Amino acid sequence: MNRAAHSIVLSTLALCTFSCRPTGDDLTSYGQNDYLAFAKSENYFAEEFKAFWMAMNENYGIWDYEAEKGVDWDEVYNTYLPQFEALDDTSRHTKVTDEELEALYSQFVDSLHDGHLKVQIKNLHTGEYIVLSPNKARIMRERGETFQKEKENVTDIGFYIKLPEDDPYSAPFFDVADSKGIIVVVIDTFCTRMIHAAEAYITAVDNAGGPNEFNDSVYADMKELILDAQELIESMKEDSKDIKTLLKEYNDFCRDYSLSAAQLHVTLPLLETELGDDGLEFIHFALFNGNIAYLRFGGFSLSDYLNNPATGDSTSYLYYYHTAVQRVWKKWFSSIQTLHANQNLGGVIIDVRNNGGGLLSDYRYVLGALLPSGGYISHYERVKEGTGRLDFSPVLPFYVSTLSDEHAVINDRPIVILANTCSGSMSEVTTWGVKSQPNGYVIGTRTWGGLSALNDSPDMYSTTYSGGFGERGVTPFYGYVPRFVGLFGNDRKILEGIGITPDKEVPLDVDYWKTQNRDNQLEAALDYIHAQ
Repeated sequence: MNRAAHSIVLSTLALCTFSCRPTGDDLTSYGQNDYLAFAKSENYFAEEFKAFWMAMNENYGIWDYEAEKGVDWDEVYNTYLPQFEALDDTSRHTKVTDEELEALYSQFVDSLHDGHLKVQIKNLHTGEYIVLSPNKARIMRERGETFQKEKENVTDIGFYIKLPEDDPYSAPFFDVADSKGIIVVVIDTFCTRMIHAAEAYITAVDNAGGPNEFNDSVYADMKELILDAQELIESMKEDSKDIKTLLKEYNDFCRDYSLSAAQLHVTLPLLETELGDDGLEFIHFALFNGNIAYLRFGGFSLSDYLNNPATGDSTSYLYYYHTAVQRVWKKWFSSIQTLHANQNLGGVIIDVRNNGGGLLSDYRYVLGALLPSGGYISHYERVKEGTGRLDFSPVLPFYVSTLSDEHAVINDRPIVILANTCSGSMSEVTTWGVKSQPNGYVIGTRTWGGLSALNDSPDMYSTTYSGGFGERGVTPFYGYVPRFVGLFGNDRKILEGIGITPDKEVPLDVDYWKTQNRDNQLEAALDYIHAQ
C-alpha cells in the first residue's frame, strides 16, 4: 500500500473510531507561528481553552493510545468549555488565581500519557504562566515516594576506591569529568584569591592609620567584596543550584568587581557560558574488581565532545572539560576492548539513573560501542502526517547507529544497565536496547515513561504536524509534544507513561546510601555479573 493510500485508510479509521468535533469558525486550525490563531486567546479564558484544545487535537501523536486508556478528548471539550466560560463571567468579582487555573487544567491534562508532554498556559489575569507535566504528575501519584528518593541519589564511586583491594565491590580505578566540579573549583579559587588580596589591602590601610578621604570608598568596596565573595563560595554548596545559575552568579561577581580586581592586581576571568549548556554534566568511569567496566553520565550529550576536537587552549575551562570528557570515555572504551581481547573482561555496567536523555547520536558511544557496526533496528516509530487526530505515517523501523570504528563486539559477557524512575527518553531507549540483547540485563526500578522523540523546531511543523505549538513565554499557551512515537517489542506497544520494567526490581536503599555511602543498586549489578 502506498503512503497516500495508507493515509486515506488511517483518516477513514479516524472517522470510524472517534466522534470528532467538526472544525468550525471558532476552532481555528493553525501552524506553529500563526500568531493570528492566538489573538482571541489573549483576552478570554474560554478562547484560550478552545485554541489549546484544538492545538492538542491537531498535534498530539497518541490519541489512539489515549482512547485505549479511557481519555475522550471530545468529552473534555464539552465538559470544560462551560467552566472556562465561567471564568470570563463579568459578574465575577475576584481574579482567577494561578492555583485555580492550574487546578482546572490539571483535571484533564494530567490524564494524558506522553512522557515528554509539557504545556505552559498563561493566566490572563495575573500574567503568570502555569506549567503542567502530566507524566510527572502521574509519577508523583503512583510512585512519588520512589521518585523523591531516587532523584537525590548520586553514587560516590570514591567510596568504592577506598575498599580493600580484595573486596568484590572495590573499584581500583576511577576517572571523572565533571562540569559543575570544574566550575566550583574555579569559583572557589578565584574568589578566595580575591578575598586574600582584599584582606591584605584592608590590613595595609589599617596599619597606615585607617581609611582617609582618598581611599575610604575603596576600603568600603573591599569589605563588601569579601562578604560577597564569601557568600558566593558558600552558595556553591547548595545542591539545588544548577550550572547556569552558578555561572551567572560568578560572572556577575566578576563584572561587579572588575575595577577592584584591577586595583588589587588580581586576574578575575569570566567563565565560558557554554559550560552551562552542557547536557552531559559529568561522565564517570570506574573499573571494579573482576574487571567490570562501569560508565555513568549525566545526560546524552557525548556526541558534542566525541565528534569534535576540543577548541581553545589550556586557559579555557571549556577546553579542559572537553578534553577530560574525551579522556574518560576513551578509558572506558579502551579498557573494555583490551580486557576483552585478553579474555579478562568480567562485564559492563551502564548507569543511566537520573539521566533525563538527550541526543540519539550518543547511542553509538554507549551501547553502540559494544555492538556490531552498521546499526540495527531498535524498535519502530510513526509520525503525525496531518492535522487529523489519527493522521499517522506507516509504522517504520527505527534504526540506531552503532560505533563504526573497528571494535570488538561484547556478546559473550553480561551487559547490565542501571535505570530508575528518573531515567527518561534516550536513557529509556538505551535501556530497551540492553534489555533486547541476549546478554543484556536491567536492574533498578521502572523508568520514567517518555520513549517518544521530539523536535519543536518551527521549520519541522509543515512536514510533521508535530513537535510543538506556540512559543514559550510569548504566546498565551505553548505545548512541547512528541514528533515521533516509539513502538516497542514484537507486538509494537506504545510505552508512554509506563516506561521500561527492569529484569530485576531493586529499589534504592536510602538508609544504606545515607548511613554507609553505599549503593545497593550498583552492588546488585556487580553481584549479578560476578555470578555469571
